Amino acid sequence: MLLNLIAGHDERDSTSVNIEKKDYTKALKKDVKGLKIGIPKEYFGEGINEEVREKVKEAIKKYEELGASIEECSLDIADEALAVYYIIACAEASSNLGRFDGIRYGYRTKNFKTLKDIYRNSRSEGFGPEVKRRIILGTYVLSSGYYDAYYKKAQKVRTLIRKEFEKLFEKYDVLLTPTSPTVAYEIGTKSNNPLEMYLADLCTVTVNIAGLPGISVPCGVNSKGMPIGMQLIGKPFDEETILRAAYTYEQETKFREKYKPEFKRAN
Repeated sequence: MLLNLIAGHDERDSTSVNIEKKDYTKALKKDVKGLKIGIPKEYFGEGINEEVREKVKEAIKKYEELGASIEECSLDIADEALAVYYIIACAEASSNLGRFDGIRYGYRTKNFKTLKDIYRNSRSEGFGPEVKRRIILGTYVLSSGYYDAYYKKAQKVRTLIRKEFEKLFEKYDVLLTPTSPTVAYEIGTKSNNPLEMYLADLCTVTVNIAGLPGISVPCGVNSKGMPIGMQLIGKPFDEETILRAAYTYEQETKFREKYKPEFKRAN
């Protein structure tokens, strides 16, 4: 229902695509018979937790039982996706957040005497450590002498990644991968290790790079009861197909009824 409201052409946004308005609730049908699902082998190799791999493979079997056509495929450019994503994302963060000055919009510090104090203190107080880290990395890759070596090269590889996806979608309706290489971790446990946190994005960043719709669906829990997700990736502007595939799996497995986490109130 929310997607119905936010999708579609916006006359005031020059970057939005003028496509026909759709009713995505009609995609919620329990039917995957004949659906061609590709399984990129690179997403099931080194770095993927064994329990994650096992649960996602069980989900693949379930789709096969429901009448979907399953086939292993290759997306060899996926290995470069994480580096490409963090170069481009940080560059965009640096460029876009450069306009936050505490004057026109956003947070403004109360601690200032001069104009420079407003700029410096508003950004220092308003941005958290991860945002600052990305601005610094992005400024570095956009700086003179490094632009061609990092940002420009990353944009070229981004084009290659998109083309690889286009080739796969000539053959498959949906691609299925794990959502994360590991099970869900407790809030705050990775805060002091940003690199480890970035690696958790290994399976999902290709969707952002290639401009594709993706959806994460719970497909099991590990031995400690932590949830595991699988990701369904669709063709550009083909959200209906991944919604139908996700809905079919959810209605068939009723996973949400089997896994009901207990939330403890903080003292």
